[in-house]
Amino acid sequence: MRASRFPRSLFALPVVLVLVACSSGPDDRPVPGDDAGVPDGGADSGTPDSGTDAGSDGDAGTPDSGTDAGTPDAGPDIEVPEDGGTIVRGTLTGRLTVEGSPYRVEGDSNGVVTIPHGQVLTVGPGVILDFRGRPEVTERDVDSDAPDNVMNHQAGRVEVRVYGAIQVRGTADAPVLLTSTNPHGWWGMNFYGANSVGSGNPVFEHMIFEKVRKNQYNSDRDWTRGALWVYYPGAVTITDSVFRDNESSANCGALDLMFTDGSRVENTVFENNRIREIDRFAQPGTSSMAGGGAVCITHGRNTVLRGNTFRGNFVQAFGGSLTSDLWDRPILTWPNPQGIFDLGGGAAIHYFQPDNDLLEGNVFDGNFIPLGPGAAVQLEDIGGSRTVVMRGNRFVNNRGGAGGVITCNRGSNTGELVITRDNVFTGNTVNGQPATNMTGDCGVVTQ
Repeated sequence: MRASRFPRSLFALPVVLVLVACSSGPDDRPVPGDDAGVPDGGADSGTPDSGTDAGSDGDAGTPDSGTDAGTPDAGPDIEVPEDGGTIVRGTLTGRLTVEGSPYRVEGDSNGVVTIPHGQVLTVGPGVILDFRGRPEVTERDVDSDAPDNVMNHQAGRVEVRVYGAIQVRGTADAPVLLTSTNPHGWWGMNFYGANSVGSGNPVFEHMIFEKVRKNQYNSDRDWTRGALWVYYPGAVTITDSVFRDNESSANCGALDLMFTDGSRVENTVFENNRIREIDRFAQPGTSSMAGGGAVCITHGRNTVLRGNTFRGNFVQAFGGSLTSDLWDRPILTWPNPQGIFDLGGGAAIHYFQPDNDLLEGNVFDGNFIPLGPGAAVQLEDIGGSRTVVMRGNRFVNNRGGAGGVITCNRGSNTGELVITRDNVFTGNTVNGQPATNMTGDCGVVTQ
């Protein structure tokens, strides 16, 4: 790791834990042939609901979390000390310990820090990684002719590119914090398929992952999906962690497990993650393809999501606006004279081509998609031998604009969705009316 250390006496500064529940470069691209651009199929839910104004409240920024379902909080607030620690620029390798924390990650001249191929990054208990980038550059990055342009504040933010191995191993008493003191956040962590296969599969335990802003639209950043985008041909383990306050502009607000096999996400809280998709090149007759306010399982196999909480995540899609100007635009209601509709799919989770996956013992509370289908979960292209088993989940006060709490489209296939009788649905709505538990054309087996 190329790092600059402060005087050793500063390492004695304490890391303050405040145990209060949280309220709420182009020159460093993957090597040719990694095929990271595999299409995900979007969230094609078919013909929009032609008779209902699904955007009557339009307030996707303040989803109603509904009743307290007795779920865990979103982890402690952890204060990042203002001095001491270690500066990180080009690479992240070796073992990070609390003695060198906080690690202030600035990245290289392109805003990138790399875990190199053949090397391992191990992050120990209590470590703070502050992906601050260069805040002074970010603050200066404003178009004076268009101060409200969503492309402002993009320079100076840092991204992690994983070509080696990563092991994040906090503890219940000393979680690892991945955050940013840059007021405009950071660009998240990205894997690159076979090029990211290191020494051991990725592991994230007792981690807080927050404040990613993948909100640069159709420009020079490579990936705009998943604050933690794990395009990886093996098993990924995420346990006892928190993903909160992350934002993406394409799909998968917090996490995208793409082409993984045997991944597990357990006992983890996903809270206030979101999609704010803006397609600057949208034309009349087009629709948004955004989906997965918190999580996407994309082309995955044998994935287990167990004992997690999905709370207050949402999808707000702007695809198909009347203008290509880059600022936040209001959601269009359907029908409209231009034939434009905004959908997306899955306020909490979006599955595409799932294969032998298990969704068990999770809580879905107060997730929100104002116009699209799947107030909690959207499944697409489930067919052949592909199945998803949903067992013992609780769906409470989720809100959608179309379909049901769960929406499933099998495409041209014949797959079956298994929903056991111990799933609980209460207080869910679509367009303000009581929601159907499951809609779509998938074959369903109730057990």
